[in-house]
Amino acid sequence: MKLHHLLLAALLACASAAHADVTVITTTAGKASIVNVGGQNANLIKGNRMRTDSQISGHDDSLIIDIDGRRFVNIDAKKSSAVITPLASISDQLAKVGVGTLSATLKKTAQVKNVAGYSCTVHDITVTVPFSVTGHPGDGMDLNMLMSGTVCLSTDAPGLADYQQFYRASADSGFIFGDPRAVKSPTGAAQAKAYAELTRKMAEAGMALESHVTISATGDNPMAGMMAKLAASDITTTVTQITVGELSADQFDVPAGYKVKTQK
Repeated sequence: MKLHHLLLAALLACASAAHADVTVITTTAGKASIVNVGGQNANLIKGNRMRTDSQISGHDDSLIIDIDGRRFVNIDAKKSSAVITPLASISDQLAKVGVGTLSATLKKTAQVKNVAGYSCTVHDITVTVPFSVTGHPGDGMDLNMLMSGTVCLSTDAPGLADYQQFYRASADSGFIFGDPRAVKSPTGAAQAKAYAELTRKMAEAGMALESHVTISATGDNPMAGMMAKLAASDITTTVTQITVGELSADQFDVPAGYKVKTQK
C-alpha cells in the first residue's frame, strides 16, 4: 500500500502567477501503518496533471494523476513499465468497501510560522470516516477512521493559484490522491476518502507547507483491534523548496517504449 502518497498529495504546494507549472520538494518522516515513509519527494503540477516522484526507504516510485484522462499512472523506471488505473475502477472499489459519509474540520489558530521562506498559519485538522470492513454497513463490523493533527497553510507562497485550480478540478472529477491500489483494502479506502476531503478543504484555505497527522481506527467489534493496527500512522511532511517554471509535457505521460498494463 502506497499510503504515503495519499498524505503527500494532500500537502503539495503551488502558484501565485496564473497558469505556471510548479515543482514542490517535500521531506517526510514517520510511519504509515507499519511502513517507514521517511524520504524526499518531488511534486510536479502542470495544468490538470500532477506527478509525484518519491524516494522512500531507498525505493524510487512515480505516480501521475491525470484529471483530463481520468486515470492514474504508476511508473516503474527500473522495469521500464507502467500500470494505468482508470478512475472508474477506483470509484467501484470505494463503493465495495462501504465507505460512509465523512466529516472534516479545518480550524485556523493564532500561530504563525515560517516554512521554506514563506509565512503560514497553523490550522487544526480533524477528519472522521465511517467504513465497513465487509462492505455492508450496519452488519456489526463498522469502524471509524480518525485523522487529526495540524497543517500550516500559506496564502502567499508561489504556486497557490495553480495548486487551487488543480485540486478544484480533482474534487469535481471525484479523484483521490495517491496510489490507487491502496483502496483495495477497507483501511486504504477510508484513508483515501479522508485525504481527498482534507485536501479539498486545505486547497480552499491555502498551500500546506508543513503538517503533522496521526491516523487511527476505532470500533466495537472483533475486527477493531486488528484494523486499528493496520491504520495506525504518524506522519510529518515539510515543504523545503518551491519553484515555478515550465515543465515538459512528457513528464506527465508514459515514456516511449515502456510496457503498459491497464488495471481493471
